[in-house]
Amino acid sequence: MLCIPFGVLLAQQAAAFESLLAAAQQAQARSDFESATEFYRQAVKIHSEIPEIRTNLGLMYYQTGKDQQAAEEFAAAIRLKPSLFVPNLFLGLTDLRLTRYDEAIRHLKQAAVLKPSEVQPQLGLGAAYVGIRKPRLAIASYLRAAQLDATKADTWYRLGVTYLEQVEADARLLLTKHRDSAYLQALMGENFSERHAWIQADEAYKKALTSHAFPPGTHASDGFVLLNRHDLANAKLELDAELAANPGSLEAKLGLARLHVEQGHVALGAQELEEIFRTDAAFLRTSGSPFKAGLSQEKRSELQRIFADKPASGTWAELARIVGTGPAETSFDVSQAAGVRKNSVSSPNSPAPSAARLYALGKYRQCSDSLAGEINHLKTNDLRLLASCSYLSGRFQVAFDAAARLAANKPTEVEGLYWETKSAQRLATQTLSRASEMDSTSPKLHVLLGDVYRQQKSFPDAEQEYRKALAIWQDDTGALFGLSLALLADEQMDEALTLAQSALRKNPDDPELNAVMGEILCARNDYSGAEQYLKKSLTTKPEYIPHVHALLGKVYARTGRTEQAIAELRLALADDKDGAVHYQIGRLYLKVGNRDAAREAFDVSAQLRRRGLDRAAVAMQQDDGETELQ
Repeated sequence: MLCIPFGVLLAQQAAAFESLLAAAQQAQARSDFESATEFYRQAVKIHSEIPEIRTNLGLMYYQTGKDQQAAEEFAAAIRLKPSLFVPNLFLGLTDLRLTRYDEAIRHLKQAAVLKPSEVQPQLGLGAAYVGIRKPRLAIASYLRAAQLDATKADTWYRLGVTYLEQVEADARLLLTKHRDSAYLQALMGENFSERHAWIQADEAYKKALTSHAFPPGTHASDGFVLLNRHDLANAKLELDAELAANPGSLEAKLGLARLHVEQGHVALGAQELEEIFRTDAAFLRTSGSPFKAGLSQEKRSELQRIFADKPASGTWAELARIVGTGPAETSFDVSQAAGVRKNSVSSPNSPAPSAARLYALGKYRQCSDSLAGEINHLKTNDLRLLASCSYLSGRFQVAFDAAARLAANKPTEVEGLYWETKSAQRLATQTLSRASEMDSTSPKLHVLLGDVYRQQKSFPDAEQEYRKALAIWQDDTGALFGLSLALLADEQMDEALTLAQSALRKNPDDPELNAVMGEILCARNDYSGAEQYLKKSLTTKPEYIPHVHALLGKVYARTGRTEQAIAELRLALADDKDGAVHYQIGRLYLKVGNRDAAREAFDVSAQLRRRGLDRAAVAMQQDDGETELQ
């Protein structure tokens, strides 16, 4: 038997180990991760006690998608040396891939403690909190990532989308726990106003005002709705009611300025705008849109002529810009986030009287400044003031933080949800716009942003993003698909049709383009023409297929094939968001004599309609020849 001295064995083992590491690093450098994995695996057999080698093997498993093996190696490295940053980070990211969100959060938090200046743990934490449906915590993590590195468009995109998820989460709570609240009705009024659905907006605000407690500014908001309905007498009553409750209300004063312009007292309206601007310029910059909405071009031109006679800089120049093109959103400032703001210069012992006085004078930015530094110690009334003042002066992140604290307490939950919803909507717009500006060469990002805006019914913004994507790549199918839908929703049917026809000539079998062509033709009542396109689109994006079935059901219903229509609509019921599909199938059940099924469908339709925060029920009344249950 051959005996090899122990020292020689150790030397051979050391040489083999060094050779394996060198080979692994060379393979890794040329992105041959499979080979690198095998080399590191062999090295671990020799020295399993070295945490850095276990970490490298884990990284190779991570690169090749072997997530469970990667997690095991990272966990082994952490057991050997808990203070290592990389295995904690990547174990968290691996758990994130495996949808083990709680474990991911634990390890990513540890990584963030080990290296507070690193962005990746915060991004991972944000994604993990989204996974467990805690968007407030996700927002905090994404904000921290943006504070650490504000140059990444992806961070701003994630942050913007998460604000929208917070809006949806708040809406669910409002609809399930506060359905009869004036705060929910006020939000409905605002959403209807944004869509220029003035009748529905007025009804929602009137319902809110019947409550014993409703949000500040509700009378003024209804006053603007009535101005847009040209009901000047009742608009003045609402604006006066707001001033009676809050004599310093800049919202009401802005409404009166608009009223005076509508009445022909344009110079007086211009003077009132100047007074508002001098009281709180931030208010007019960020909350002045209602003044312009619905204002005739003639009245706007008169105002512009008055402004043109004033000095071409300073207050009057900015007023001219606001009235001419609408107030620009303030840019998002990460320093507004909780924990980053500087302490207030006011006395921390009794900030409320000063803040209340500033609010009563319409000095909203100063009111916000006086309270924001003490947000973690404010009492309820101070938080209410902070949320309102901050929102009205464009400090939406401060408003969001104050609202979250209100929402955390049961007695003020509905108020917090109200302010949080409003501020999150504005923050989403700001952050998504920033993402778009930062990565203007990415068609993918523009398409994603367009999709977000389209889902939020911000069709002009959606169109702008899709057009940016097409300017970069004119054949981008996602951009063509989204732009066509946005144009259709914005009632630009002819342009939508021309765009879809042009795109289909290049890609006649593309399911998304066929789907949008089918929808356009349905909107034009060309049901026979739509059918061939819709049948070719049943392999489109999974999230759009139920809508295609709903459209096919409408085609069959309008062309006398009732049983086929019912069969198609049944395939679309699970995705019915506003009750429209249940309503259609209920009518068809009546047509074939199945009254029990019809009644059940109508009941579900009514329930779904009531759940919608801003889903107008008028869609249920658009079909002619409507059949009623007796």
